[in-house]
Amino acid sequence: MSHKKDVTKLSFEEALDGLTGLVEKLESGELPLEESVAAFEQGVKLSRRCESLLDQAEQRLQILDNDTDQ
Repeated sequence: MSHKKDVTKLSFEEALDGLTGLVEKLESGELPLEESVAAFEQGVKLSRRCESLLDQAEQRLQILDNDTDQ
């Protein structure tokens, strides 16, 4: 995944795949310090994107659930 792609436009699956790839790179311990910091920063952005999309999905489900209760 390109670090230059706008994270706010990624689907949940794209963001999660990117996050998984970054975690694997970081866990390998083979990245230089500067690349590790950049990967961590990108991981935070991807994590926040996933969280935002999950929150949106939860809100949509709550609305649907409320509609069926009426």
